[in-house]
Amino acid sequence: MAAVELLATFERFDPVYKTVDSTPIGVAVLVPKTLASSGTPTTCPLMVHFHGGCLIIGTNPEPHFIGKWVLRFAEVTNAIIVSPAYRLIPEATGGDVMDDISDFWDFVSSSLPSVITQKYPHLEIDLSRTAAFGESAGGFLSLQSAFLFQSKANIKAVVAPYPAMYPDIACYNPRQLPEGVQTAQDDAITAYIQENARQGKVRLSTPFPELLELLVVNYLATGRHREMLGEDQRLRLEYGLQTAVEGGKGVPPIWILQSTEDRVIPKESTDELVQRISKALPDTPLKYSVQTGGDHGFDAPMGLDEPFIAEGIEFVKKYWPGVGEQ
Repeated sequence: MAAVELLATFERFDPVYKTVDSTPIGVAVLVPKTLASSGTPTTCPLMVHFHGGCLIIGTNPEPHFIGKWVLRFAEVTNAIIVSPAYRLIPEATGGDVMDDISDFWDFVSSSLPSVITQKYPHLEIDLSRTAAFGESAGGFLSLQSAFLFQSKANIKAVVAPYPAMYPDIACYNPRQLPEGVQTAQDDAITAYIQENARQGKVRLSTPFPELLELLVVNYLATGRHREMLGEDQRLRLEYGLQTAVEGGKGVPPIWILQSTEDRVIPKESTDELVQRISKALPDTPLKYSVQTGGDHGFDAPMGLDEPFIAEGIEFVKKYWPGVGEQ
């Protein structure tokens, strides 16, 4: 069963967590149908999922990106999945995205439990059992949530496939053309930015594969993702790690997944990410799983019985979902 079919086994509703320029930004709340219809009082762990798409495309959640094993893991743990929309670049900046993620975590702590109980009176969400999942850009947002917003997120585990899209990791999407040289792909990106970016437009959802060729393929070829992200320091790994070290809250255990043939997030980028996390946060449990072969999104069709996934799940289960805090 593909992820798109698995998503049909969840009930969904979309409360709003913030409004920007009269545009509501929602969060998908996904409840396994068996849980929603049971009527049995149940306290559920929370699985926060950030969708991938280079912060450029995707929906919440993007059925072509989210791992089949992620949805299955939610089902077997009776977890409620919460997947926020966020503003997409280049209409927005990377700083706008980080503002959205910060505001989302405020919504989780202040409003999510009552929103869920109002919809499903027999269900209670246990915020002391929160995990953050996300593929690619979603993994990046999961890590930054743990580094920057742990004081309000209280995350117990981070699961981040191929997340190393940090602007201060040098081998991620470098600009390799000589200064001043422009290509047809540069021209296409520039034309889109001039027409759409920073003009008050709010784009929240672009289902795969819309804009894939125009923006994602072209940015990979030209090395302009840093330009599209902007200069906000909250996007940088160095700032995230420094904030985590100084924050005193600690960073939850982290499972990072990567393949050797990823053409979007090269393994060398993730190697550097893992090394820098380990150096800055030596007390944080960290599992780094590398799959030989496989391109970006290699894990999406895998189930929980895939040995590569099963081994990582055993690591995560040491910390989440747990039994809750008394």
